[in-house]
Amino acid sequence: MHGAAKALRTPLMKRISFFFSLLLCCVLLGSLNSCVVRMPTAPKTTRASAQQPAVNKTVVHKAAPGKVSVYLIADSLHTSIAVPYDWLLERGYKAPEALVFPQGNSRYIVMSWGDRVAYLQKGWLRPWEIINALFIPSASVTEIIPISWNVQDVCYRQRIYRAEISAKKGRALASFLNHSNVMNSRGFPSIIAASTWGNGYLLDCKYSYYFPRICNVWTGQTLEACGLSINMRSAISANGLIRQAEKQGFTLIHEGDVKTKYGRAQADD
Repeated sequence: MHGAAKALRTPLMKRISFFFSLLLCCVLLGSLNSCVVRMPTAPKTTRASAQQPAVNKTVVHKAAPGKVSVYLIADSLHTSIAVPYDWLLERGYKAPEALVFPQGNSRYIVMSWGDRVAYLQKGWLRPWEIINALFIPSASVTEIIPISWNVQDVCYRQRIYRAEISAKKGRALASFLNHSNVMNSRGFPSIIAASTWGNGYLLDCKYSYYFPRICNVWTGQTLEACGLSINMRSAISANGLIRQAEKQGFTLIHEGDVKTKYGRAQADD
């Protein structure tokens, strides 16, 4: 009887192991292919219609004295951050040359990180590209996009969380970002290509992309530089990172509204 039970368990365990592996591969595939918070292209608008948004812009949030507002942006799988641009510059951040901001009521930069092929390629990755990116250390990029409107007005399709951090943390964040980027001969970040949306850039990054060091881990490191304590093993998923951020002061301010288009047209101008 014992031998028969063992014989029955062996095929069952193999099937469970197979389905678990298949599920893991599907999750990793989806995670890689969402390495970019790819904002849907806004409908074509004329200059006149861009000046007459369907909704009113939100009120500019002013942080308390000695504090700055930092935003955590997420879709179901991928995260990015947005921070005040001038504050970061004053703390020593080396911005790419010719970074142009559209006209607006504030200056923020939205930044994320991931596999270079995933950012550069328009469509879904091919199987061998996925295997190469996940299991072999591959080249990466940091995406930086200048925006001049409230974050929730531009990244309107995403979940957005906000927290106020000490303004003194800017030096640590600037240092982390500067050490992430490959600098050109003039001492500025080396530009690989245009950003996937807006008028930003993809910057050459020193770090390699591979599982488990994926996009959300990089975002977790930026939050650590901002003063948070992040368990990187729990930050592999977007929700895992968000749960940690919420326990340390981040609050949901925007659930994602496909009807809000104010600011997006200006970001793409």
